Amino acid sequence: MPEAQEPTAPAEARNPGAAAAAAGPFTPIGGIAAKWRALGGATGVLGEPTSNESCTAAGLCVETFVGGEIHYTPSTGAHAVLLASGNTGPRWAATGRLGAFGHAITDEQCTTGGCSQRFSSGIDLTWSTTAGHQRVWTRGAIGGALYTLYGGYAAIGYPSSAEVCGKRDNGCVQEFGGLRIVWSASSGAYGVWAPGAIGGAYSRTGAENGWLGYPTSREICGLRSAGCKQTYQRGVITWSPATGAHVSRGGMLTAWSARGAQDGALGYPLEDEVCGQTNGGCVQKHQGGSTYWSPATGGQSTNGDIGARHQNLGAHTGYLGYPLEAEVCGQRNGGCYQRFQGGVIFWSPATGSQPVRGGMKTHYESLGRHLSYLGYPQTPERCEGGECVQPFQGGYISWKASGSRDHRHTECTTLNDGRSKYSTGGAKRVLLTIAGGYGRSSAKAVYCQKVAGSYVTDWQTDATVGASGFKRPGVPSGPTRFNYSPTGSYSVTEAFGLGNPGTALPYRTLNPRSRWGGNPNTSTYNKYFESSTWVGYDEDMWYFATRATHDYRQGAVINYNRPPDSPIVQDAGFAIFLHQNKVPTAGCIALDDWAVVDYLRKSTPGDRIIMGVAADLFR
Repeated sequence: MPEAQEPTAPAEARNPGAAAAAAGPFTPIGGIAAKWRALGGATGVLGEPTSNESCTAAGLCVETFVGGEIHYTPSTGAHAVLLASGNTGPRWAATGRLGAFGHAITDEQCTTGGCSQRFSSGIDLTWSTTAGHQRVWTRGAIGGALYTLYGGYAAIGYPSSAEVCGKRDNGCVQEFGGLRIVWSASSGAYGVWAPGAIGGAYSRTGAENGWLGYPTSREICGLRSAGCKQTYQRGVITWSPATGAHVSRGGMLTAWSARGAQDGALGYPLEDEVCGQTNGGCVQKHQGGSTYWSPATGGQSTNGDIGARHQNLGAHTGYLGYPLEAEVCGQRNGGCYQRFQGGVIFWSPATGSQPVRGGMKTHYESLGRHLSYLGYPQTPERCEGGECVQPFQGGYISWKASGSRDHRHTECTTLNDGRSKYSTGGAKRVLLTIAGGYGRSSAKAVYCQKVAGSYVTDWQTDATVGASGFKRPGVPSGPTRFNYSPTGSYSVTEAFGLGNPGTALPYRTLNPRSRWGGNPNTSTYNKYFESSTWVGYDEDMWYFATRATHDYRQGAVINYNRPPDSPIVQDAGFAIFLHQNKVPTAGCIALDDWAVVDYLRKSTPGDRIIMGVAADLFR
């Protein structure tokens, strides 16, 4: 208002602390005068006043000086706009003054490389040596983030561009040196450090115009292993000195986050996701494992020994395919398992990581998996000739097209692990006949079958051997009348009886003339021959086959003391058979009828019988 209409007393009341007016035709008073004097008065940057203060009903007072203006309100105090010596004042004056910017609510504040000044409209006018004059709308989201999240110009530098709106999703962006603050209504305002590794990765995706969208957090550092991360609308970028910056998103981000993200077992990603995989999937490698995604399985992760085994088997391109879940630990004996499209990998401290699949898996699951007597798998399955076998802690599972079976560990296992002192000669089947000690005619018979290179138990039952028990290794059993069985490993190449039960062994049907030579120093010793008479120690096989106990109704020849295992030694022992009528024998092995018939039906030439006392058969 005109100076004549401004009473002195009310003006002093509006500007407490008013002092004596400066000399001259115009007299600064109150808060404006105090500010003027603080800036050096007439000899300072403002120089002499060129008007008295002019106030509005709203409480704004303005006084002009040779070098600028001072603006005062009771709520903001007095602040100078330096039109002659300032960096922001001339821009204010040239682009709209009070009508465009309002009055100054701060002084011009300068740091290395630039200056800024805020006005009542909410606009900061800035000037820098690199970008000249710019504006920052401090009441907007970008200007708010500048101060609340990033510490203002002193921390991040001055704007290097104007705020530009009309971006994707009606967003806005403004750059501050290396920090690019972007905003959208759905994400808020956050900055991306363009020169940084995370900012570089974001730029490679297309920044806010790419598939990551706008940032939804500031960059957060001080993470594990000195790492940093920043989240976006559709993903996250993480960085560490050891791994660089990489993007995680979608189902794989979900899987990674479920495992603790960078703080979990997977650690930081080593690469961006690689899509276009088998069945439309994606994969991403991490320090401690991998994450996978496919339309059928969603996002899942693998790590540790289970992840290593999955990789070893071809990862998602192998028969296991994509994981269906994360590993499940806390199992029996400290174990873990993880399900995949094509099977399951089990791990325990004792067995390591081993896969189970197909028919093996179905049978294993029907028994209770690792909670059953089988325990954990010890190796992957092995397949040969249309058959497969897999060893477990408590036994084996075998598979062929007709079905699968489980087999408990028995003495058959010694044929696989080197504990048998006698060779199987590669036989397809081996009958172990085991006595607990010498002088005993009772024994155990364990029938072992070879499946894909491993011997597994077909069945086991009780047996009888010579009434006098076994002779020691290398000692002939002697004449049958002494009732000893020999110790050793012997082939089986022929069978006999009253009618072929379906064996692949060469089969001799007995008749009333069937004899087995038992007289030493004869050409028929320990051989089959036919005769109408029965002389000395020769055996009448027809008699033993047809008498009530039917010993020889079905039987097999054990090649002890005869070819092809050895030359015949006279009087070292003869007629060592596997036969029926399970009673103590004259040196043979006797089993129940069902066991002898099953043995014959399954045997092939070259199968073996290993027989003796346990202490001399196994290590």
